[in-house]
Amino acid sequence: MFRRSRARATLLAVIATFALIAPVAAGDFRSDTTVTVGEGESIDDDLYVGAGQVVIDGTVNGDATIGSGTVRVNGTVNGSLNVGAGTVEVSGDVTGAVRVSAGTVRIAGSVGRDLVVFAGTTTIDSSAEIAGDVAGAGGTMTIDGTVGGNLLASGGTIDLSGSVDGAIEVTVGELTIESGAVVGGDVTYTSANEATIDGEVGGEVTQHEPQAAPMTSIVQNNPIVSYLGLLLGMLALGWALLAVRPRLTIGSADVLRTSPLLSFGIGLASLIGQFILITILVICAGLLAVLAGALGGGFVAVAFVVLLLIILALVLSSVPVAMTIGRLVLPGDRSPYLEYLAGAAILALVVVAAGYVPALGALVFLIVWILGLGAFVVYAWRTRERPYVLAEPPATVGIAAPPA
Repeated sequence: MFRRSRARATLLAVIATFALIAPVAAGDFRSDTTVTVGEGESIDDDLYVGAGQVVIDGTVNGDATIGSGTVRVNGTVNGSLNVGAGTVEVSGDVTGAVRVSAGTVRIAGSVGRDLVVFAGTTTIDSSAEIAGDVAGAGGTMTIDGTVGGNLLASGGTIDLSGSVDGAIEVTVGELTIESGAVVGGDVTYTSANEATIDGEVGGEVTQHEPQAAPMTSIVQNNPIVSYLGLLLGMLALGWALLAVRPRLTIGSADVLRTSPLLSFGIGLASLIGQFILITILVICAGLLAVLAGALGGGFVAVAFVVLLLIILALVLSSVPVAMTIGRLVLPGDRSPYLEYLAGAAILALVVVAAGYVPALGALVFLIVWILGLGAFVVYAWRTRERPYVLAEPPATVGIAAPPA
């Protein structure tokens, strides 16, 4: 039974993946600190946004694909909603599917198809109506609304006080079906803890004990779902960087495209150098702590800052690599957001596939880190006196140039 749950979740992930990476010939591309589709405004095309905050109060007559810190949909999306963000709130209507990777997700409106969500906290309010399945993974999932299909999920805690017309098939730490909740089909769950079931269940209730080996879940064991989660994360990161620092994003990609060997060499030297720097700072902190505690603490603080910068470089290193791939596979005057979408789709596929070959996954990860780091360093050196000049935007209706 649980294998069927994973198979259905895989099918949803495949559909979501192809919807995200499908080529588009035209669309409305927007980027700024804040992007708002005002009440009464109607966009008769697909919408692509990279911004710090996005608010949709109007109508989008197409798909909406968004990378942002905060996304609020109060209006209507007559298509599917694809989001990578920190916080997502959907209180309006989405006639298609909703696919989200975020820290916090709240659904209070209607979803015409499936909801695929990867989040730390997911809340489906009592006013929410999901016509299709709810699938995904996260820390906490609370369902007070109506789900027309099945619930296929993996999480720490799942609490149901609403209704699920289909079956529930989950891997979970704690499962609670509150009094007043209704499940139309079977409830099958994998957990070390017995579920609390006070509501109405139309089918059978089956518990599976988790394996003694590392926990199995649809995320860890399913390459398609892993790919979807990685792709959404890369889109959120890359589009956000494009929105706030377009020169850095496009310029570092051009450096990597035109000087790959130089980028790799500088990146390797920088990688080694940053760890040597941290080692020296820690040693100095230890020596000075004996002689002068305040100075030792200061060196520890500096070492900590350097470590944070290394982590930041590690997180951002995939952006110029993905951007370079996108500019190579989509030559000509294209929106940088579309180029990054294509490059991220290919890079995410390579990273996930390599992870299933011993040692190859770590090698690919290291190469991406070195190339991205080198591209940033070479770009910073080349633009220390003269800033990078962005090319003119493509002369296509509905596509906005990224800010300077």
